[in-house]
Amino acid sequence: MCPTLSCTLESYAVKTRAVTSDCYGSRMTGTALMSAVIARANRSWCLFLDRDGVVNARIMGGYVRSWSDFEFVPGALDALRTLARWAPRIVVVTNQQGVGKGLMTENDLSHIHDRMLRAVAESGGRIDAVTSCIHLAEDRCDCRKPRTGMARAYLDVNPEIDGSLSVMVGDTDSDVEMGRRLRVVTGGCAVFRISAIDDPLADGTYLSLAAFAAAIAPLLPSE
Repeated sequence: MCPTLSCTLESYAVKTRAVTSDCYGSRMTGTALMSAVIARANRSWCLFLDRDGVVNARIMGGYVRSWSDFEFVPGALDALRTLARWAPRIVVVTNQQGVGKGLMTENDLSHIHDRMLRAVAESGGRIDAVTSCIHLAEDRCDCRKPRTGMARAYLDVNPEIDGSLSVMVGDTDSDVEMGRRLRVVTGGCAVFRISAIDDPLADGTYLSLAAFAAAIAPLLPSE
């Protein structure tokens, strides 16, 4: 066990007591979550994050077409600062078929992501890359979630990353399914759902990215 992560299970329980109400899954909580963190200590791996509904507020029935439509989910910036201490790589994987529908351009999407990355960096967080699928659902491309194309493409060009240690965090069925499919491809992937309802197909379910990061924080070395 890494000495910097050798907190006892008792101290972990005390530290996380305040956030247990935000975690619904029991499969990857407590000691299991601690084991997942320790297994990735000093290793090269990637945290894949969905965007809409996880990093920024989802527009139900619509699309974030410009920066003026983009609103960080409460606590997301602080969460990204915490997660940057844990994950060597953080990559956003997002379906954006609004481009394919002609509701926005690729330049519009790039501008949104440039502003998002700048805001995250200015708050002390980090996102290393953003990968987007702009195809229509009916195109049946390889990159649109729940297919694993976006994650695999990033792993392929970064062979130093251990794909079997991947972590996927998202708020939709397709995010969870992508993580489960990636697990088959790489030999491993921990999958977490952001939802108010426990998802038995995920390794753990949290109310928000902030709640997920709050559960991770006590297990990280002190800053």
